[in-house]
Amino acid sequence: MDEVIKLLAVDLGASSGRVMLGLYDGKRIEMEEVHRFANQPVELHGHLYWDVLQLFHEMKQGIRKAAREHGTLTSVSVDTWGVDYGFIDRKGQLLYAPHHYRDQRTAACAPILEELLPPDEQFRLTGNQSARINTVYQLYADLEESPWLRETADRMLLMPDLFHYLLSGTAAGEQTIWSTSGLLAAGSAAPSAKVMNRLRLPLSLIPELVPAGSVTGQLLPALQEELGTGPLQVIAGAAHDTASAVASIPYGPGAETAAFISCGTWSLAGMETEQPVLTDQARDYGFTNEGCFGGGNRLLKNITGLWILQETQRGWAQAGEPVSHQEAVRLAAEARSEGYAAAVIDPDDVLFSTPGDMPGRIAAYCGRTGQQPPVSKGEVILTILQSLASAYAQTISELETLTGQGIRAIHMVGGGIRNELLCQLTADATGKEIIAGPAEASATGNIAVQLAALGAVKASALRELVAQSYTLVRYYPSR
Repeated sequence: MDEVIKLLAVDLGASSGRVMLGLYDGKRIEMEEVHRFANQPVELHGHLYWDVLQLFHEMKQGIRKAAREHGTLTSVSVDTWGVDYGFIDRKGQLLYAPHHYRDQRTAACAPILEELLPPDEQFRLTGNQSARINTVYQLYADLEESPWLRETADRMLLMPDLFHYLLSGTAAGEQTIWSTSGLLAAGSAAPSAKVMNRLRLPLSLIPELVPAGSVTGQLLPALQEELGTGPLQVIAGAAHDTASAVASIPYGPGAETAAFISCGTWSLAGMETEQPVLTDQARDYGFTNEGCFGGGNRLLKNITGLWILQETQRGWAQAGEPVSHQEAVRLAAEARSEGYAAAVIDPDDVLFSTPGDMPGRIAAYCGRTGQQPPVSKGEVILTILQSLASAYAQTISELETLTGQGIRAIHMVGGGIRNELLCQLTADATGKEIIAGPAEASATGNIAVQLAALGAVKASALRELVAQSYTLVRYYPSR
């Protein structure tokens, strides 16, 4: 290939977003951050909203900068978290800012919904764990509290779909993001008739659903002029950020015996399966089923990730005792080498779910469970990391039970793999080989799926392309 293909990935998280440039020279992908911005929700009259217009403004800034500094761009795609959405009316206008998943409007309606559609039945029908943040709960609450939406709203668009619509004018729903909604039939790209009918949800609100890796249009002419670009292709990639991250995993031989951990502020651990796993045991273990690029199923579980450590570091910094990432790893490694037997906490305990004094809460948890609490900073950090590794190990064991498949290796991706000690502790706790990389998993997967959509790379070759583009680090159990 003589010409480098230049693509943009907008990787939007719940606290920040990035516009990333992907460069493909026919052999490998290189990534470059073009623009980073904050994502701060807005509270208004007791409700919590996403500042979608500010986010769109920041995306445009990133596109403009990339066009100015790098010349001709080929395409753009957006990936985000799941479940949240906006309504557009029959004139194509956004009715109001999308609610944040932590908005409390679902609380009053949730018991009514669960009488109509009990959580165990939700799981059997959709493959999704019931949760009040889910799209199905939010939509039911919106229609109950604001019946006028039944007449005024023409379509609902999940967050990446909404940004693709603002970029191209095409209203389409991408299947991996919709697989998080609690509205689709398990393992299907179609709404669950039983869910829609039981809850009296209008089928007309759901847009045309398209597979991950679909070119849905071009950047609107007015935006091309404003941003100084040519006719960029707008691609509905694997629009759920975890689906993008999983699309980047360089499995290699033995993929059927490999699991994954996407590790950052929050973690998701799972396996790719041909079909959803809808057993009572899967539900009791807390697993959910979501779609993959190219078809198939992600059987995965949400686990608190490095949130507890990040909140701990924030508290120390506020107290005038900052601890950097590198120093945190060093202190924990020293505590480990000195023989400190770390206490084990449950990272998903409600005690650790909100901001606050994490070392104090760890001490309280240890007191409640009859363990010796950590004292030094190194001991606190090691306790957090060891507890995450133990939670990962428990989840991997549950996956083996559910699938009847022994897991040979675990691919760890995401920013958390920069913590080498966490990777080693995970290898030790699971007794499995850990293959770490890429760290920029969601953005890399976003770019890779775009390349497949454009026909530049075969979908079957994407994982090998990622393997050629990054240096993977392997960790082995030390005992």
